[in-house]
Amino acid sequence: MIAYIDGGARGNPGPAGFGVRIERDDGTLVEEFSEAIGVATNNVAEYRGLLAALEWAKGHGERGLHVRSDSLLLVQQMKGVYKVKHEGLKPLYARARVLAHDIGRVTFEHVRREQNAHADRLANAAMDGDAAGPGSGVATHPFSTLERAVRLHIYQEFVETTRPPRVAAIARAVDAAPTDVSAALRKLAEAHAIVLAPATLDVWMAHPFSAVSTSYPVEARGRRYFANCAWDAAGILSMLGDGESRTRCADCGAALSIAARAGRVHGSGVVHFAVPPRRFWENIAFT
Repeated sequence: MIAYIDGGARGNPGPAGFGVRIERDDGTLVEEFSEAIGVATNNVAEYRGLLAALEWAKGHGERGLHVRSDSLLLVQQMKGVYKVKHEGLKPLYARARVLAHDIGRVTFEHVRREQNAHADRLANAAMDGDAAGPGSGVATHPFSTLERAVRLHIYQEFVETTRPPRVAAIARAVDAAPTDVSAALRKLAEAHAIVLAPATLDVWMAHPFSAVSTSYPVEARGRRYFANCAWDAAGILSMLGDGESRTRCADCGAALSIAARAGRVHGSGVVHFAVPPRRFWENIAFT
């Protein structure tokens, strides 16, 4: 199992919280949870996130866990490279060492913040007072009401016109200021809910839809949509119903097609992923 952890505080110290996302090695989500911990520092929140991940692993009988964090301090301390000097961190560190020993094999990896977006999202939700504990059955919603409205409008426009809306049009549709819509788009992109074209606020992808022409057109509802890949072409057919996607094998050039008719899929073939799922977002355009 892999645990992505993050913690933070508004003000440092200030209202603090942590987020944890548990995944399998192939990137499949197992569980995610978060918790507000009152007033604390960033580093305390990071360690609380680590403890929550370790307690989850121990409670589920896991004998190994790989922890990924964007806190270099925590990772280096747990690896034994840095000493734990702060008195407030020493008991947290000691507890983490005990839990790691109980689990059996726990390894640590420092990752960039953009590679830790899900845990960051969960930690921010906790700091904002919208947290959910492991096994609570309560989902922590990653987006605000405005962000959800912006995302919904993007998908509605893709379905109705095959194209995404621009900032001004979104602002009119959701009755919000363009600056607030811009911030919402950035948040959605950071969480991988959409993809923005480089250095712009233009929607490039809202999976399974592509805003640009690709080799994976989908004919449905009397319109031509573009998918980002063969898998997304199937996704568009799943969303829209009857339709067909025609492409060619990237290796041999053979014609390939997949169609949906009356709830049944017609066609055969193999979808090949050149990049393993856990690495999709390192370069989503290449993927």
